[in-house]
Amino acid sequence: MLASLLIAWSLAQAKSAPSPLADIGPAPRTVLVDSSSKPFDLSSLKGKIVVVSFVYTTCTGVCPGTTQAMVRVKNTLKEAKLWGKSVEFVSITLDPQRDTPDVLRQYAKLFRADGESWHFLTGPPSDVSSVIADWGMWVKAGPTGVLDHPSRIFLLDARGHQREIYNLGFLTPQAVLDDVRGLLREKR
Repeated sequence: MLASLLIAWSLAQAKSAPSPLADIGPAPRTVLVDSSSKPFDLSSLKGKIVVVSFVYTTCTGVCPGTTQAMVRVKNTLKEAKLWGKSVEFVSITLDPQRDTPDVLRQYAKLFRADGESWHFLTGPPSDVSSVIADWGMWVKAGPTGVLDHPSRIFLLDARGHQREIYNLGFLTPQAVLDDVRGLLREKR
C-alpha cells in the first residue's frame, strides 16, 4: 500500500514539476518578412513554444541537416498533438540577398514544411544582419563565397524567453519533445 502511494506521489510530482531549463532571457525583437512576403513579428507567437533556427537555402553544410532534423522534431510534435496548437517553428535566413520570400517558399516545399506553423523569414539585408547579431549568431563569407556560420537552434517558452540552445547533434525529437512538455507544464 505504501509503495503504491509513493509511486502515485512520484508520478504526480513529475507531472507538476517545472521545466529544469534555465531562463536565458527574452528573445531578441525579430520583425522580418515571411515566405508570403508578409510582415512577421516573432512576438505574435507569444503564448506558444517556438523553435528558432538559422539557415540559408544554398547551404551544402549543416543547414539541410538542421532543416531535416526540424522536420523530424515537427513529426514527433505532431504525433504528440502539440504541433501548431502549442508549438511553432521559425527559420531565419542567413543569406537575405539570395533567399527571397519566393526562394524560401520553394525551400519550405522541398522539406514539406507546414506554412501555417513553420515560418521562413527574410528581409532587407540590414534588417536580417541586425536580427542575426541580436541573436548572438554570425555569418561570414569564406574565400569561395560559401557562408560560414554556427549551428544553433533556440527554444523559446510561451513568454518569448530563450530556454535552451541546441546544436544539430542535440536536436533530437525526443529531447525537444521532453523540453516542450516541461515548458507546457510550467505554463499551467
